[in-house]
Amino acid sequence: CGVDPAKFVPLADTERLAARTHFGIDADAEVIVSISRLVPRKGFDTAIRAAARLGRVRPNLHLVIAGGGREDERLRRLAAELDAPVTFLGRVPNEDLPKLYGCADVFAMLCRNRWGGLEQEGFGIVFVEAASCGVPQVAGDSGGAAEAVADGQTGCVIGEPEDVQAVADAFAALLDDDDLRRRMG
Repeated sequence: CGVDPAKFVPLADTERLAARTHFGIDADAEVIVSISRLVPRKGFDTAIRAAARLGRVRPNLHLVIAGGGREDERLRRLAAELDAPVTFLGRVPNEDLPKLYGCADVFAMLCRNRWGGLEQEGFGIVFVEAASCGVPQVAGDSGGAAEAVADGQTGCVIGEPEDVQAVADAFAALLDDDDLRRRMG
């Protein structure tokens, strides 16, 4: 699927801590990483809303968003308005992507269909990269995303990707269960 399994690998504990330090993430944070173009179809607004909801009861939760695009300013305003625990990294060099995936507890991209299904996710290589790094994924049910994530095996596919509570519940289920996270990762 175009993912180099020698490059995208699970990190050892020391490598994971070093990666978190590299990106300015606390060692004990519960980390959800999202990587993609910042466009409406990718569902970053839903991830931010879910992180804001969970952040009220999970003080160590941290959503890290990497990428750039036309939604950047709107998403930053939304995160600020909701006081969501979000860090925007901007564009991350390709050589840093394995470290960013590897320092995550969960990977998320809540892809959604737009324009009556005319715009949807093609395949979602980011899900396969996260899986190759041993990180479970939460995906929106749009186009090929549901094919890239094996629901219940490598992660969770959210049938209604704009349902903030369903996304928050999926995040919490993975963050609360170390064995489930390891098994899906």
